[in-house]
Amino acid sequence: MPAPSPTDVRMLQRAPCAALRPLVQQLIVVECVADVRDSHLPDTASVLAFSFRERCRLDDGRAVPTVAFTGLHDRLRSHEHPRGHGLALAKFTPVGAAALLRPPQDEFAGATVDLDDLAERDCGTRRLLDQLAVAADAAARLDRLEAYLLHRLGNARPDPLVAAAIGWLQRAPAGARIETLSRHIGLSQSALERRFRRIVGVTPKRYASTLRLERALAAYRPGIDLAGLALTAGYYDQAHFNHDFRRTAGLSPGAYFGSA
Repeated sequence: MPAPSPTDVRMLQRAPCAALRPLVQQLIVVECVADVRDSHLPDTASVLAFSFRERCRLDDGRAVPTVAFTGLHDRLRSHEHPRGHGLALAKFTPVGAAALLRPPQDEFAGATVDLDDLAERDCGTRRLLDQLAVAADAAARLDRLEAYLLHRLGNARPDPLVAAAIGWLQRAPAGARIETLSRHIGLSQSALERRFRRIVGVTPKRYASTLRLERALAAYRPGIDLAGLALTAGYYDQAHFNHDFRRTAGLSPGAYFGSA
């Protein structure tokens, strides 16, 4: 699917303040100056999005909630953004959403839900939407979003065992087994998988699969050798890469990158 033209979208992003970094990877403001259709392959970050002007639609035609939480997903997704759509997003670390929003994350895997489905919406959410709408520019909107998240932070801390498991998976060589991770963490495999699903939203095996895809997308450059890219990203070989890519995107890596 062709990517949106840079002239169709204005975007500003930055890392959050130090207090939020264990939970939040990035703060982003996006403003569409034309009708835009975009697509998103799976990644390892759940997202909280505030639409302060207009609303977008999912690929099945449903309107996205004004304050929407999207859990981890394992298939290509598309959005249709009308001209004038403005939204501010918090992209969580793998352990961040469970700490900040608290409910079991596996309930929201593959879904986009209203924040009301996660917890009682506090009055600060309505205030934030108003502030985002009238802010002078994108930088000011990022400031407002960061202040809102800091207010929600309280004593929230990431789960230390799952954070350690995430670190192990990020460093693990291709072919590393979940049984080895279980021994490293000191939990049985079943106990680790239950805890990991509750905090991250998916099993360690599924997370590792998405992490490989994320690495491949980050490393891709036009003309790159796909077999070498697959090995660099942690796949056994190009056939493994092709299989996983077709499962998530519905077409081969070559076809996807060629169309993009």
